[in-house]
Amino acid sequence: MSYINPRHEDRLTLITNLLDAFASLYVSEAPCGSIVSALGGAESYMLYRRDELGSENDRDLFNFPFLFHSSGDPWHEVNDYLLSLMNHKAPINRRTDDVRRRASKLLDYLFFCEDNNLDWLDFSGARPALRPTYKYFYHLISESTRSNLVINQYTSVVYNFYKYVTEHWHDLDIKRVDTIKHVRFIVKGSKGCKVIEAAKRSQTRRTAPASSVALGFVREDGEDLRPLSNRELGAFLAAIRKEKEWSVVERLILMTALMTGARKQSVLTIRLRHLKGFTEDKLQPEGAYKLHAGPGTGIDTKNDKPQVLYFPKQLAEELVTLAKSPMMKALREKFRAQLEASHPGVSVAEDDMYLFLSDQGNCYYMAKSDPRYTTVKSPQTGQVTETIKRKLIQKASSPFPKGFSYHWLRATFGYQLYQRLQPLVQEGLFKPGEDIDFIQERMHHESRETTENYLKLFKMIQEKVIAQEIWESKLFNGSYAVLTVESHDE
Repeated sequence: MSYINPRHEDRLTLITNLLDAFASLYVSEAPCGSIVSALGGAESYMLYRRDELGSENDRDLFNFPFLFHSSGDPWHEVNDYLLSLMNHKAPINRRTDDVRRRASKLLDYLFFCEDNNLDWLDFSGARPALRPTYKYFYHLISESTRSNLVINQYTSVVYNFYKYVTEHWHDLDIKRVDTIKHVRFIVKGSKGCKVIEAAKRSQTRRTAPASSVALGFVREDGEDLRPLSNRELGAFLAAIRKEKEWSVVERLILMTALMTGARKQSVLTIRLRHLKGFTEDKLQPEGAYKLHAGPGTGIDTKNDKPQVLYFPKQLAEELVTLAKSPMMKALREKFRAQLEASHPGVSVAEDDMYLFLSDQGNCYYMAKSDPRYTTVKSPQTGQVTETIKRKLIQKASSPFPKGFSYHWLRATFGYQLYQRLQPLVQEGLFKPGEDIDFIQERMHHESRETTENYLKLFKMIQEKVIAQEIWESKLFNGSYAVLTVESHDE
């Protein structure tokens, strides 16, 4: 069950379905294309509503936050501000997660003002310390347990709200809300240097710089990861082959990431229709099937980037067998029954059914193309990978690493690919640098620098393996002859 803040009761409500959120209302005229509408609570008073052009069936918002003052009156300025944040979003991106978080932060600010008898619109104080936003900033520093990073997030939300208020509601001097200093700095990257201009607010705290990447790891998507060594991979495979401890669904979720390099959102949003491409006539010379992912495919990808995934023949056959199994057919029926109960009138065609379903008949990761995506409060985001990770760390034998995460399988895919390419480079079938291009393409790295960071790590692992082999064969040879008894000149 999600956490509920008791202070928010009667002060922040979620409108489950905000009908015609972006329609325009008219009182004294009836514009072309408008329809007659009644004002809620006053049915005799007629209005004219004109829907936004091209909205068709995407006129509503779901789980939209609505805030109230302590008096019970709506906080009109903030509600208008939150709605404006959704105004220019494409229908497929109209999830309200971000505005719900902003609403919670703004309500926290209003609570502070009320508790201290402050008028949130009064910036007449001669000194900054007498103004509500500065007092709130000092309160966050001295009396809350929030980190500097979180404090900056709160004050940023408040400042951006006031910017909207000064432009659309009240004649406030934004310079009295916070002091802004415009700065310029040079950032050096792999493609050279560039000058970045930024605005620095006075109501911010210094945050710790990003930690350096630990030796033997590479940072991707904000996570430090590394590939499994060959010995560790052996322990991994031995663990998941124990049929009594692992379900076929769990095993194939792991193997799909390992053999394709796909991230969890891609693995868990594969649909039945994607398996139709796994036919002999479409088998590539390398023994794999191509599967397109990204926008328009039904398979989610990072940042909605188009990708091509390659499924080895053996993996593809196992996925098809899973999809046709009586177990998965039963889970799909359970999925349909739950869908009808929770979303009457919403249906999913057989071809659009998720390949991987839980024992409860739920998807593990809700795709953006799912008809429920914009309506549910908390869509599934692949938590199953955390469950599988904990189980794997517990079940796998040494030398399996305790710090393993699901994302390591993507790095392991790259390392296995690197090892298979090295003989081709040595034989001259790949020109120098072409192996980097190949790995970059298969791992879908936008920056070549990211791939090069991986390669540095792969080479480090190879050197470590070679060194260990030399160590094992040379350091001890089974006799006393290895003992050094002669002195050496310093």
